[in-house]
Amino acid sequence: MNDSEILRMAQFEKEYWWHKGKVYLIKTFLDQYFPGRRDLNIMEIGCGTGGVTGFLTDYGAVTGVDTSHEAMYHVSQVGLKEAVVADVNEMDIDPYEKQFDLVLALDVLEHIQDDLETMRRVGMMLKPGGLFFINVPAYKFLWSEHDEALLHKRRYHSYELTKKLENCGYRILKSSYFVTFSFPGIVLYRLWGNLFGKTAYPKTTYVPLPKYLNDFMTNILKFEANIVKRGRLPFGATLTVIAQPVTG
Repeated sequence: MNDSEILRMAQFEKEYWWHKGKVYLIKTFLDQYFPGRRDLNIMEIGCGTGGVTGFLTDYGAVTGVDTSHEAMYHVSQVGLKEAVVADVNEMDIDPYEKQFDLVLALDVLEHIQDDLETMRRVGMMLKPGGLFFINVPAYKFLWSEHDEALLHKRRYHSYELTKKLENCGYRILKSSYFVTFSFPGIVLYRLWGNLFGKTAYPKTTYVPLPKYLNDFMTNILKFEANIVKRGRLPFGATLTVIAQPVTG
């Protein structure tokens, strides 16, 4: 990710509805799959500027991994157990083998050329019974300069991601789209931008909203998160998956 986009993300992610909804979704999953636990050993791959990392420390010890020194500067103040500046596909994972109850890759796999290698490595770092939480952008037809600014390699379909995980030795506990109710508007916005809004220097499409509208959009995502907790949403701008390595 470009350093300018890292700084832009740091400014938006504390209050922007998209990020607040994602944080609420992850909290919902943590309370569902690890009820009452505050002793977890957690790794967040691609921790970025710490928009999620900060609250993860409420659930246990967190190791943050990111390729960006700029991002790690922002996240270093949230009380990490360990901060690792490295590419997850190139770092030495021997010290981390079977060490983690939970590994998260939130809006990360789409940045990695060899996402299968990442999945395999995560499987080696998880304890028996450990979980892999994933969030990725959905649908190739939504590709836009937003993806180019963030240096994405791809967007995912549910079938594609679950098949890759299964081929790497995981079973799927949860697979659902997210950001569903605003999906039609996002589709129109992205398609319009692709037709008429291309710029020489791609940038992310964070649209500032008045507080009342930002709060409204946040509450919609909280509502969606509670649906996903009990079932799944059939489409959306992002895709969330919870997977567990098959042992034995």
